[in-house]
Amino acid sequence: MIAIRMTLARFLVVLAVFAAPALASDFNQSAQNGFRYGPNLSWRLMGNTPFVWGQWLPQAEGSLRYTWLEPLDSLNYGDALGVTPTYLKMAASLEVSPFYGGYTAGLGLRPLRTNPQLEVSFMYESYLYFNSNLEMVTSDVEGSGKIAETWNADYISDNVRKSDSVAWDYSQLFDFGASVEYFFKAGSLLGVGVHYVLSDITTDFEAKSYDYKRNMPIFNRDFLMELQFYGRLAFNEYFAGVFETNYLRTGYLRKGGSVEKESLGYGIIKAGPQLSWNNGLNSVTLQFGGWKRHKSRFYDGSVAQEFLVQLEYEGYFPFSLSRDLSE
Repeated sequence: MIAIRMTLARFLVVLAVFAAPALASDFNQSAQNGFRYGPNLSWRLMGNTPFVWGQWLPQAEGSLRYTWLEPLDSLNYGDALGVTPTYLKMAASLEVSPFYGGYTAGLGLRPLRTNPQLEVSFMYESYLYFNSNLEMVTSDVEGSGKIAETWNADYISDNVRKSDSVAWDYSQLFDFGASVEYFFKAGSLLGVGVHYVLSDITTDFEAKSYDYKRNMPIFNRDFLMELQFYGRLAFNEYFAGVFETNYLRTGYLRKGGSVEKESLGYGIIKAGPQLSWNNGLNSVTLQFGGWKRHKSRFYDGSVAQEFLVQLEYEGYFPFSLSRDLSE
């Protein structure tokens, strides 16, 4: 009976990956094609899963995203972005997943008509855990368990939404980011980015929680560093190859002579084809890749569990703006 319940729990989580609406929290592969100056409204579905169930918890997220790009030059609303776009970006989104739901709001600025381009941004994120804030081990302390035993899909699927080990909690994050992108002809680009994220979660779990969006344990008050390297190689107006590499790392806490929280982190790389149509307003991206934790003692799975596949769809709602509305 226990084995049947565990198998059913795994099936439900994997099903949620492909059935629930989703948002990718990392590089937006289709934005350069889909964005226009002025209003941009899009919706997105994303799901990923490991080839072999084990350490990686499958993700499923969805969003409705609104972005206003105010041109800094004499350009018209509704125009597509050029090779070196300059703008003030105002963005907001509603997000939902099987484990949390919430909203984001923020600003971005690309002030220089140069190639490569610099963008600085700030994003505020607010989420409600759907009875899924699970207490996690954040240091390998004798008598308190091992990170490798709890930071895995089995532990989460076996314990999430049980009244004695999870809770409805609220979280907010403050994301300070900067990116540099080099644009090539026909929509190709290479970019690097860095994010410094302050996290605050209301929890009674002795400051130990889990960030489902970034798929890692964190303290209720923590900071995260994320480094990104990404690119898009356009073959024509319909087909492109995309890749992205992310490395995430949490903070470190020592109290007295003991370590209460170790610095946890992992890297992930994904690459694959992208199909765009309707002048870039719709796209489907299929990526294959892998991930690895930065310390082997934090991982007790097999190599096969470190391979992933991710599917993403994004569609933009068209706006019939072809002139400067300020006229």
